[in-house]
Amino acid sequence: MFGIFKGVIINALLVIAGTAAGLLFNTERMKTIGERIFQAFAIFVACMGVAGAISIDNTVLVLGCLIVGIALGELIDIDDKFNRLGNWLQNKVSGGKNSDSRFANGFISASLLFCIGSMTFMGALESGLQNQHTIYITKGVLDAISAVTLTMGNGIGVAFSALMVLVYQGLLTLGASVLAPVLSPEMVAVSSQIGSLFLVGIALNMLEIKKIKVANFLPAMFMPFIWQAVLLIFNK
Repeated sequence: MFGIFKGVIINALLVIAGTAAGLLFNTERMKTIGERIFQAFAIFVACMGVAGAISIDNTVLVLGCLIVGIALGELIDIDDKFNRLGNWLQNKVSGGKNSDSRFANGFISASLLFCIGSMTFMGALESGLQNQHTIYITKGVLDAISAVTLTMGNGIGVAFSALMVLVYQGLLTLGASVLAPVLSPEMVAVSSQIGSLFLVGIALNMLEIKKIKVANFLPAMFMPFIWQAVLLIFNK
């Protein structure tokens, strides 16, 4: 059983390694350079989001998933839960001193960035059903590079997103055998397109252009699979 989590664990460790590298380079001399790289990375994230959103073809399904998912996210207020968790982790790390909003921002931005996308779902299927971990390891390398840049802009809070990677991807991997029937390529594509829209929101937050509670959008990514499950039930 432990073997199926190998990819998830490597992914989380690579996030921590990327954070360590970001802290190493985040010196006074590198501060201005780091800020510019962080801004460039935010623009890159926005471009990835736009590129993914352009491929949207089933607009009615995407819009329906957004409306229902975001409404659910707002009712639960996932963003507030993320902020509380980030603040709690910061208090544990700092002993309740030196409060810094960058910690929570880094934790939330990194957690969302690392847990959004088709690679997360496909990696869970590969690890959970085949005990292969190529996708998660590849994703981990990409996440490590992203963590370097995010850390230079937001500090050590990024490292704690590794906890979210472990929990979120671990649960998906564990439940892969149950989710497999509703994780059709079409629904994965729709979920990925919805995730692309969220990347634009994350980028706007990173650039401090507009504060968007992107965490409250998360349920929308699961709506395509719920819709697929409903169709399977009624088609039996």
